[in-house]
Amino acid sequence: MNDINKQAIDVVETRLAELIQAAATETVRVKLRNINDTCKHLVVTGKQRLTVPSLLAAYAARFSAKDQSIAESSIRNKRDGNNPYHELYRAWEMAAEVILSTAPRSAKVLAGEVIDMTEVSAISDPALRHQVGLLVSQNRSLKSQLDILKQVKGTPVIRLESGVESIAGNQPNKNAQLELTESEFSALSDFLAQRRLLQRGLTIGELGVLQSKTGKELSDPGFIDALNKVIAHLQA
Repeated sequence: MNDINKQAIDVVETRLAELIQAAATETVRVKLRNINDTCKHLVVTGKQRLTVPSLLAAYAARFSAKDQSIAESSIRNKRDGNNPYHELYRAWEMAAEVILSTAPRSAKVLAGEVIDMTEVSAISDPALRHQVGLLVSQNRSLKSQLDILKQVKGTPVIRLESGVESIAGNQPNKNAQLELTESEFSALSDFLAQRRLLQRGLTIGELGVLQSKTGKELSDPGFIDALNKVIAHLQA
């Protein structure tokens, strides 16, 4: 742990000591220690930015006793600065900004990714960890498919004429029928469906270019148009 992070945590610990000293009951003191322990786990170990829902979920998983439970309103209500739970949460929220801003990026993050599987495994919520893991895997699969598509740039032009496949400049090969199985045709059609593109974070830009939601071009011009022509030809 570097000096900056240690200082940020020391500030929180000092604030915690002040809040515990001012607490009216032992129950409040116990809950303050529990909140501090949970926030520290999320921020220092999990490298996560704090949110009230994530804190409450992690808190409930770590401290299940009924007399130690805490409500969302107990964290959110400011009470003119007299709510010790809110004050501690805010202290950790500010510390998280310091700690996460100085956290080094993992060398395992692949090109085109914003998070690696090590960071995914640090997510404390099992359901969220599973969902994020699926998104990372899906992103890698889509990137692999796009890389393959990019490799075909510059290959000979293929024409489809009455179900016959021919290479530009050559005589049509009457034995080279273009045939797709039902599942192959469905996969091609499904890929171009608007709802599926949105689910994958993709859009169709000008000149038939496949784009990410951020506007990054993922294909050459005419790529989507070409796929649509293939589908139209097969449906004819």
